[in-house]
Amino acid sequence: MLSTSPQVATATRGGLSVSFFDFISKKSSNESERWIALDLETTGLDPSRDRIIEIGAVAMFRGEIVLHDHFHRVLATSGDVSANNRVVHGVTAKEQYDGAAMEDALDALLAWVNDAPLVGFFTEFDVKFLRTALAAQNNKTVARSFAAQHIDVQKIAPSLFPEIKAKSLGEWSAALQLPIKKQHRALSDALATAHLLQRILAKLPKERRTWSELRALESAQRWV
Repeated sequence: MLSTSPQVATATRGGLSVSFFDFISKKSSNESERWIALDLETTGLDPSRDRIIEIGAVAMFRGEIVLHDHFHRVLATSGDVSANNRVVHGVTAKEQYDGAAMEDALDALLAWVNDAPLVGFFTEFDVKFLRTALAAQNNKTVARSFAAQHIDVQKIAPSLFPEIKAKSLGEWSAALQLPIKKQHRALSDALATAHLLQRILAKLPKERRTWSELRALESAQRWV
């Protein structure tokens, strides 16, 4: 269950929670207002050999974290997860025994994400694992098109916080005092990623708080 962690200051508009980030600019009517911060826990680093253990994601609407709009699945496995791996991610054998079948989890994830763009920390890692898993379920067309729009906050953050020399999500969380203490569980890390994106957005003037601007900032870092 998601923690009711501290949020940015809110007001009320028509019964809905509204924050400073609700006033994000949309560069064009084609840009989605719902973004998905996503994280995976896996048995290793190679999507062709290793497997997904846990999927966690939380939605953002106009930059605000929507705690009730989240996705979480622990995947059922054959029990061949090493003790060292369990120490890292904390997913128990019982959780995996009671976990969801890969096909069911992926179908549910696709339906929940819909066409929203993805946000992650080392996003290519997560996207490659999910595309590989989708392809293995004979969803090759879906696999190729999945996460067509995604950004990586670990590429964007250093340009806006040059004084911070953090590398990992945990280091960024500590440096910016993000309200997430638990690490290496997919849902907690997804929430930490969403909070980090909020800090990035707060560094930008209102007119630049757009998906296309974030993509431009990410692209610029590839050439640094």
